[in-house]
Amino acid sequence: SHDSAEPWLLKDMEKAAAKKGVVFQAVKDVVQSLVDDSLVSVDKIGTSNWFWSFPGAADAALKARLAAIDAETHAVEVETKDMDERIATARAENPETEARVVQRALLASAEELHASLKKEEHSFFSGDDAMMSVMRQNTPVATLAANRWTDDVFMLKSWVEKKTASRAETHAFFKQQAEINFDTFDYVE
Repeated sequence: SHDSAEPWLLKDMEKAAAKKGVVFQAVKDVVQSLVDDSLVSVDKIGTSNWFWSFPGAADAALKARLAAIDAETHAVEVETKDMDERIATARAENPETEARVVQRALLASAEELHASLKKEEHSFFSGDDAMMSVMRQNTPVATLAANRWTDDVFMLKSWVEKKTASRAETHAFFKQQAEINFDTFDYVE
């Protein structure tokens, strides 16, 4: 107690609190809370726990905490100043050029496209493993079918070339009638 400037046993505190009208059972919880908050100190001497509090202890603890926070604030300010200087140096060494602006815009555009494609890809996930399994099994069959149709188109192209005797006419015919461009038309790999 600050009044007596002496250490107390829990039992003695409970008796003193009961005389002042405090519920006997609440004293232990309150004292433990004060110990947890470092407002009361405790030491085990022999088989007894002795509790005490010095009037300036709370002030000293707050001053120490404030000094630690001030030191941390100063360290952060020094680090911030150092980072600002490094940023200024980097900007001076690498000035903003038109090429950089263009590259940054291209990067932003590519990142936006990537995010869009990821979102689209996610929309295709149905969580249905059976459906994915069927699609994986059928992909080779679909590839073979597409290549068979490609064979058929190339055979038809040869036949038309023989009938028209002009490769340019054949290409124009297929491009107009079937929207097939033989410059890009090929087998599925």
